[in-house]
Amino acid sequence: MLSWIYLAVAVLLGGLNVAPTSRDETLIRSMVDQALNRLNQGDTTAFDEFWDDDADYVGVSGTLTKGRIQIQALFRQAAGRSGHQTATIEQVRFITPEIATVDGTWTVTGARDPNGQELAPIKGRGFEVVQKKNGRWRFVVIRKMVIFGAR
Repeated sequence: MLSWIYLAVAVLLGGLNVAPTSRDETLIRSMVDQALNRLNQGDTTAFDEFWDDDADYVGVSGTLTKGRIQIQALFRQAAGRSGHQTATIEQVRFITPEIATVDGTWTVTGARDPNGQELAPIKGRGFEVVQKKNGRWRFVVIRKMVIFGAR
């Protein structure tokens, strides 16, 4: 009886079969790169391919946007003012074989304020939760943070 309790705790804590494949990490890193490249080109159809229907996004303004369609609309609205973003993934951490976190830094250059004036480069950190559904990795949670005083 006690061994079943230990087994249940191990499963709940992700202690069994959590080792991801290097292929999954490569797929996640590639997904981030592809999504960023497409969004830098103004291709908001990237959301259809890489974001879960129920994803949520908190940008640097602190506003929570829920749902892929609403996130896509937010990015369409910012088109032409959002600049060019580069990112560096520092780590991909697997919570379970189907859920991972992605931590990294980003820099935006060429962003414009509502009056069309170019802003100084903006640096920040990003945190994403990705989930494997039906064999495909998708973004489910994205949080963007500005690093104040960064140059």
